[in-house]
Amino acid sequence: MDESAAGKAYSMEVEFERQVTGARAGATRFPRYDHAVRGIANYWYPVMKSRDLRERRPKALKLFGQPIMFFRENGTVYAIGDRCPHRGVPISLGRQEFCGTFSCRYHGWTFDLKTGALVAALTDGPDSAIVGKARVPTYPVAERAGIIWLFYGEGTPPPVETHIPPEMLAPDAVIEARITTRPGDWRYAAENGFDESHGKYLHRDSLMMFFSHPPGYVRTEIGPDDWNWITRKTTQAVPFAEYPALGSWPKRRFWKIARSIVRVSIALPGVLRVHYGSWIHFEWYLPTEDGHHRYVQFVVKHTSGIGALLFRLRYWLLLRWVFHVQFNDQDASMVELMQTPPEQLFGPDHSLIAWRALCEDALQET
Repeated sequence: MDESAAGKAYSMEVEFERQVTGARAGATRFPRYDHAVRGIANYWYPVMKSRDLRERRPKALKLFGQPIMFFRENGTVYAIGDRCPHRGVPISLGRQEFCGTFSCRYHGWTFDLKTGALVAALTDGPDSAIVGKARVPTYPVAERAGIIWLFYGEGTPPPVETHIPPEMLAPDAVIEARITTRPGDWRYAAENGFDESHGKYLHRDSLMMFFSHPPGYVRTEIGPDDWNWITRKTTQAVPFAEYPALGSWPKRRFWKIARSIVRVSIALPGVLRVHYGSWIHFEWYLPTEDGHHRYVQFVVKHTSGIGALLFRLRYWLLLRWVFHVQFNDQDASMVELMQTPPEQLFGPDHSLIAWRALCEDALQET
């Protein structure tokens, strides 16, 4: 990330903290962010695992408020708008009659997969007057790290590698994924991911944290990091505290012997990195339709040979169910229930403000 942009985002966060700690209820104070219901444009987003798109088997998704059909032919992936301009029927319900095209099931309108142009209207004959006068949108797509990526935006996209964290592109990266569609605004999911304090309470009873003792509270600083990240850097971690007239919290549990502090970063357009030491967790939040998002999770470990095999076994036997399902489904339950603004923030929410300020700067430039 450009350091000046990161510094600007951080200064906005500090200004907010100074003026509004214990803030009044109201909007987020970032109007462009408030209106970014369908995400941030001009970025590459991961949409599915490569192995989930089989040859000549269309797959329909709704992303950024738009129906999109993905199709693989001779190994090449295409993405086109999944709404026939004739009567609005999903094109993905149709079939392929000619190489390089796909035909709508209803009347046989046939679209070029590269350009989206209507190249035939089969039930109106070879000389149909509508040919060349209709089209569907097309979207740039690429495959990297076993994932299909889609560019959402205008103009010529940058190389897809520009928007993929370097850890995922390393030649020894072992990657496993879980992808789900969930209720809740994509921004709630992003804010939850970078939220400083919920992990100390919401996840305290998770299976992932069974032997771990997260601190009761922490103090952090937020600033630019490697690649495009802003990162929460812990400056103080307090394991137990006395609360006036209430007593001590959290309660001591003899089996909780592991220390639990992780390094959390976030970057545009909505990608989180949580570094667990020997492996890394990434997650993206893709708007689908209003009030829902596609939640894309990865675990990444740099290893090879028997190490790669053992990590994949660990993922499928343990991490997938304990972390990607039970642990992160706790987050999903909160994201689904959130209703803001209005909202009243407190000290640890400076992490949310830093993220919102970063987005506001990006949206102002587009």
